[in-house]
Amino acid sequence: MSIKNYKLNQIDKTQARKKIGEILRLSKEGPIFSKHALSELANDGLTTTDAVNVLKSCNARILRDGEFENGSFRYRLETAYILLVISFNQAGTKIIVITAWDKRTRG
Repeated sequence: MSIKNYKLNQIDKTQARKKIGEILRLSKEGPIFSKHALSELANDGLTTTDAVNVLKSCNARILRDGEFENGSFRYRLETAYILLVISFNQAGTKIIVITAWDKRTRG
């Protein structure tokens, strides 16, 4: 039996949303933030707490299946105000926040 590689194998948007919830429930550690994500959050006056709240929000949605870019599948998770681009580590046990923005200021 092969182990799923969440970086290289796409899951549909519903599975990705469920995976986020599962990781948040089971992991004692928070998400990993790329340097780019930290910079973009700061540029828009947002914090890592804002991003974590999006990940935890029952109102956050993934509107389309993931896209493969720079070596991993990425998923856009969004609320009415904030959009995060996230990926999963290979084992599917960690969330990596790649970038983020405030939709009220950048659309």
